[in-house]
Amino acid sequence: MKNINNWQTLNRISDDRLFEARAQLHQAVQLLTAVGISFIPPKADDSHTSFKWSQKSLSFLSQGFGGELAFHLSLNPLDLTLQAFHSDELLAEIKLNGVTLKQAATDLEFFWEDHGLPEDVFTMKRHFELPDYPDRWETVFDISDTDAFQTLASSYGNAASEFEARIKNDSRASGLMIWPHHFDLASLIDTGAGKSIGLGISPGDGSYTAPYYYVSVWPYPSAEQIKAQPLSQGVWHTKGWTGMVLTLDQITTCSEGSGQKSVVDTFLNEALSHAERMSGAE
Repeated sequence: MKNINNWQTLNRISDDRLFEARAQLHQAVQLLTAVGISFIPPKADDSHTSFKWSQKSLSFLSQGFGGELAFHLSLNPLDLTLQAFHSDELLAEIKLNGVTLKQAATDLEFFWEDHGLPEDVFTMKRHFELPDYPDRWETVFDISDTDAFQTLASSYGNAASEFEARIKNDSRASGLMIWPHHFDLASLIDTGAGKSIGLGISPGDGSYTAPYYYVSVWPYPSAEQIKAQPLSQGVWHTKGWTGMVLTLDQITTCSEGSGQKSVVDTFLNEALSHAERMSGAE
């Protein structure tokens, strides 16, 4: 895929292929969540279960854990390779392709114990269910649909660049995190008085199978407010939840990366402006 100003050009992939790749990725990243549940003290907002996107390695990256928080676990979304690090030293690689989640979890359990972490602590048990598919505990990972995995990986990378550019100097915004339940990369902008703006990308869910950007306002705006804030790119979503949405279909109406980035820039700038206005921050 061509890189234009940190934008990876996206290709349209059928929903069934994206769903299958997303299901596999969503299962695989639960291994990153597991180290948070196992080795990081619980936090009231559940952030100990979250992980990050590394723009440097273009991979999912756990929070630090263990002594001095020196251990990290990463997952490459293209070839489903796990990498375990200690103080930036690569300790091991585990390739998920061709193995089951159960096998990978067992290998990791022994690995952590061999490297001095507490025994009988690593667990895949969690307090939430994945919303769109049952656990694939004994299903073999298969990365043969490289285009589908590439589309998902590029969607995360593009969004991370877009979001960082908008929140890096905003003291109200939380850092970008990926939440394991819905698998979205997001930041929450606290606008005060119990109001907030959500900025994120979902790799797909029950509302839209393919990746989509969203900007939401809490409390949700009224129908009159929505009508007064039209969008030139994207749409208002009001079924089940309320927010401004830009879908992969809308982004890929442009085949060139520069055009796709322009569509996303227009949507985010306009949607964030609307959100600030509706939350009373302007």
